[in-house]
Amino acid sequence: MSAPSSRPSLPVWRHALAGALAAVTALVAMSATAWAALVLLGAGAVAPVARLVPVLVSLAVGGGVTLESAAVAAGSADAGGLGGLFGGGGGGGLSLGLAGEVALTPLTLSFLGTAVLATGFFRPLRRRARPTPAMLWARCGGALAITAVALPVCAGLARGTVRLPENVKDRIAERVGSGRFGGGAGGGLASGLSSVDFRTDVVTTAFLGWLGVVAVLAVGCLAARRTTLPRPVALGGPRLKWHAVLSALTGSAAVLCCVALAVAVLAGAAALTGRERAAEAAGALLLAGPNLIAALLTTGAGTSWEAGVRRPRPEGGGMAGMLGAGQRDGASDRDRVVDLGHWAGAGVPLWVIGLLLTLLLLLLAGYVAAARTPARTAREDADSFLDRHTDTALRMGIAVGAATFVLPYLARGSLRIGVSLMGSEMGGLRVGLDTSPRLSALTAFVAAALAGYGGSRLQGRRARRREGPAGSSGTTSRRRSLTPDPAP
Repeated sequence: MSAPSSRPSLPVWRHALAGALAAVTALVAMSATAWAALVLLGAGAVAPVARLVPVLVSLAVGGGVTLESAAVAAGSADAGGLGGLFGGGGGGGLSLGLAGEVALTPLTLSFLGTAVLATGFFRPLRRRARPTPAMLWARCGGALAITAVALPVCAGLARGTVRLPENVKDRIAERVGSGRFGGGAGGGLASGLSSVDFRTDVVTTAFLGWLGVVAVLAVGCLAARRTTLPRPVALGGPRLKWHAVLSALTGSAAVLCCVALAVAVLAGAAALTGRERAAEAAGALLLAGPNLIAALLTTGAGTSWEAGVRRPRPEGGGMAGMLGAGQRDGASDRDRVVDLGHWAGAGVPLWVIGLLLTLLLLLLAGYVAAARTPARTAREDADSFLDRHTDTALRMGIAVGAATFVLPYLARGSLRIGVSLMGSEMGGLRVGLDTSPRLSALTAFVAAALAGYGGSRLQGRRARRREGPAGSSGTTSRRRSLTPDPAP
C-alpha cells in the first residue's frame, strides 16, 4: 500500500498570511487566559478587566508596568503642626504621592503564546510538499510583521487607573499620619490617595516581544516535530545535531506547564462550588504556575530563591529624617523573608525535592533524546570524537545550563510601591520573589550531562534487548528455510 501523496505547498503570500494568523491566534489565547485569571481573582473590583488584560499580555512578553499617583496636597483649614507650618490651610504645602513598578512575567501566558504560535506556524506544514526557503521566510515575515503591529497597540491600551483597596489606604494613613505631622494632616493626606495610574513602556514591550517571537521561531526550526521544513533547514547541521535534545527538553517543559494548567482548571471547577480560595488559587496558577515550577526545579540546581515582604526606608537625612520616616514602627515593620530552598513544607527541604525531580525529568529526557537520535553508521562512529551517548549528554548539559541561567530572571517577580512627601521618599513596600543564580548554571550542566548520559545508556541497553529476540528469531527462521524437509 503506497503512502498518501503530500498536498502541494501554498503560494508565498498564503505562507505570509498563515504566519500572521499564527501570531494573532497566540495573542488571542494569551488574552483569553488573562481574562479568565483576572475574573477568578476578582480583579474587576480594583480596575476594569478590559484594561488589565493588555497589562498582563505586555508583562508576559517582557514589558514592565509603572505605577504613579498625582500628588495630593493638604488642604484642610485646621491643619496644625507641620501641616499648618508648610501651608496646609492654603491648599498647598505638604503633598503626598505614590510611585512604584511591577516587574513580573506570567509564564503561563508566555507558555500558551509560545505553544499556540509554534503549533500554528509549524504543524500546518506537516502534510504538504516541502516548502522552499522563500516560503519559510515569508511565513516568518508574516508572524513578525503582525507582532510588530499588535504589541505596540496592546501596550498602548495597557494604561488606566487602579483603585487602592481599603486595607492599603488604611496602612498608608497609619504610617503617614501616626502623629509625626501633627493635627492629623498626614492622615488627611493619605486619605486623598484613593487610586494609582498605571502604564506600560510601549517601546520596551514591543521590542522584547518581537525578540521573543524570533527566539520561538528559531528554536522551533531546530526542535519542531511533525512538520516539513525546507531542505537546507531539515538537513542542515544545526537541526541534525540539536533536534533530538531540544525536542525532548521542550516536550518535557510543555508537559510540566500543561500539568500546571490542568491543576488550575481543576481549581477553577472547585471554585464553581463556592470555594473562594479555590478561585484565587486557580487565578494564580493561570498566571504564574510555570513560575513556581521553574523556582522548584532551579532550586535543586542551587539557585537561591527568597520570597518576602520588605519595607525600604530612607537613610534618615533631609525632610524624611526630620519627620521621622526612618524610624521603625515596631514588629509590624520588620522585613519578612523566607528562603525557599531550605523551606521544609513536607518535612524535606525544597531544594532536595527540586533536585530529585530535576534528575528524574532529565533522565527521561535523555532517554527520549537518545531514542530520537538517528543511528550512526560505522564510518560516522569512526570519524566522531565522542560516542553517541556522550554527545547526547554534552548537548543536553549545554541546553539545560543555558535554560537554568535564563529561567530565574524570567520566573522572578516583584511589586514595589513607594510613598513620597514633598518629593522626598518616606518609605514604601516591596513584595517579590527574588533570585540569585550563583553557579546554578554550572551545576545544572553537570547534572543534565550525567542524567542525559544515563538515560541514553538506558535506552541503548533496552533497544539491544528488543533487537536480540527479534534477531535470533529471524536467524532461526532463515536456518529453517535453508534446511531441507525431512523425508517422510
